[in-house]
Amino acid sequence: MRLKTLEVKIGDLLLGNGHPIRVQTMTTTDTMDTIATVEQSIRCIEAGAELIRITAPSKNEAENLLNIKNELRRRGYNTP
Repeated sequence: MRLKTLEVKIGDLLLGNGHPIRVQTMTTTDTMDTIATVEQSIRCIEAGAELIRITAPSKNEAENLLNIKNELRRRGYNTP
C-alpha cells in the first residue's frame, strides 16, 4: 500500500500521487568536471536512470550545473 503524496513535476517527469516509482541515482564525479559529470550522467541514463542528482555544495558548483545541463542537451539528453 502506498501513501498518498503530492504530485511533483521535475522537468517532464511526474513523481508521487500514484505515478510509478522512479529510478534515480547521483553522480560521484567532481561537479566542476563538466565532461566527466556529463559522461557519467549519460551512462546512468542509458542504464535506466530516470532522474540524475548532481551535488552542488558551493556557488561555483551550482553555477556549473548550467554547463552540465547545456552539454547534456547538446548531446540529445533531457533527463532531469
